[in-house]
Amino acid sequence: MKKIIIINAVIWAAFILLGSYLFKDNANWKYFFGFALMSATIMNSLLSNASKKETKTCKVRSKK
Repeated sequence: MKKIIIINAVIWAAFILLGSYLFKDNANWKYFFGFALMSATIMNSLLSNASKKETKTCKVRSKK
């Protein structure tokens, strides 16, 4: 799962860099850049939470 998180982060970084280069002359580039940063942050946090939930195990011991 850590490989997926790293690959996702690299893809988002490339998307943000490419988008900021292509939209630098556009009047609404600030909104695009903010939206891209928020989307990347949300996606990385969702993947991080999914990986944490995947590794948790319940260690409840019954008392007899």
